[in-house]
Amino acid sequence: MTFYIMRRLLSILVALLFVLTAVAQTSVRKDIDEHPELAVTSLSPYGAPYFFKPIAEAPKGYKPFYISHYGRHGSRHEAHKKNVMPVVDLFDRADNMGLLTAKGKEMKAYLHKMADAHENRYGELTRLGFEQHKGIARRMYNRFTPVFYRGAIVESRSSIYGRCALSMAAFNESLKECEPMLETRMSASDADKDKVRPSMAFLKDPRYQGVYIDSEEYWAKQLNKWLEKQDFSHSINSLFTNIEPMLGNYNGSSAYLMIDLYKRLGAMQNLGWYDRTLVDSIFSADERYIVYLYENYRWYCRYATTSVENGYKRFDRIKGVVNDIISHANEAIEGKNSAVANLRFGHDYYLLALLAILNCNEHPSDLDISDVEKLTEKWNAYKVVTMASNVQFVFYRSKKEADILVRILENENDITLPIGSATAPFYKWSDVCDYLQKRVSLISE
Repeated sequence: MTFYIMRRLLSILVALLFVLTAVAQTSVRKDIDEHPELAVTSLSPYGAPYFFKPIAEAPKGYKPFYISHYGRHGSRHEAHKKNVMPVVDLFDRADNMGLLTAKGKEMKAYLHKMADAHENRYGELTRLGFEQHKGIARRMYNRFTPVFYRGAIVESRSSIYGRCALSMAAFNESLKECEPMLETRMSASDADKDKVRPSMAFLKDPRYQGVYIDSEEYWAKQLNKWLEKQDFSHSINSLFTNIEPMLGNYNGSSAYLMIDLYKRLGAMQNLGWYDRTLVDSIFSADERYIVYLYENYRWYCRYATTSVENGYKRFDRIKGVVNDIISHANEAIEGKNSAVANLRFGHDYYLLALLAILNCNEHPSDLDISDVEKLTEKWNAYKVVTMASNVQFVFYRSKKEADILVRILENENDITLPIGSATAPFYKWSDVCDYLQKRVSLISE
């Protein structure tokens, strides 16, 4: 009888697991269908407003007094001409060879307008990106107003790239609009690169320079194998009478070409114009979701997880940022930091590395990477790494309690850590500090 009951309970638990998995995947698909602009993940405009949740109230008697922050630059033009022109040139060649459909010719014309819009502006912040940071700053002020008192000093550093410096300027401009008597100090210098944008040598690995991932790493082989089974026939047939002669630069894969095309089109949202009607007439909803699944897995495995070869060592680039967060926070607690907020403006790679060190419960960095599609049950790039994504550490103190508390917001929503706390998402800073130092120490082991 006992054996029968146990077997029955096990069957129920297995069935429940399948149901929860299906619900998680369905929810992700629903989000992408309702907000297709998020399918291109890191190239998407700031997605947080779609997923805002009310943040928790602080424990009784605690008031915010200091903020530490790392934010990615806002929406920008395409980073490099080499990202844009291959697909533009491909459509030109296809047209010359008589391989484009009427819709393909329409796409060719659109792609040339796209290239013209980026010319001489590659990597530059757009007006949308400027406004994204103004909005984040305004909400930060409204949520944590006691931090930004009259005469308080806000210290900001940015990467030397113009899009980061202008994001910093937008953020500080917005804070000054909220409290004109703030003193804002800004710097964009290579002297601060270890605290904002450490080494970028890892980005020069030739295995990852094109759309095709030419790597023998386990995750890359899994992704390439999965993509071979995906079907882009709807979009291919919409654009080409024969696509085979056009695949030389895409490792012979029509799927890589169509993903590249979709990403280039999706990135146009950051300029404030995007022909959704044209895109939806070419790509089916299933194809759009394939693009998302591909990008989600690629970003996680390449930049956000310790579950691959070299594990923690890949995140050596973030040690300086984490140490800067810790040291400035401790100085603020001890009254040795003249600033009430230390703000940093950099790039997605470092933001993801910081989140990997945090290993928060909402976006773990140690997930199983054996299945491209199942990864979406636990990690979704559209909630993590769009333009202007950010992490905020907000510190609280009480006149009656000795413990300093900290909460962490990722894209302006509370996140929780795998450490104990009776007041989560508020944690004792001493516990979080120890946790961060232990996580960073794993990089050197």
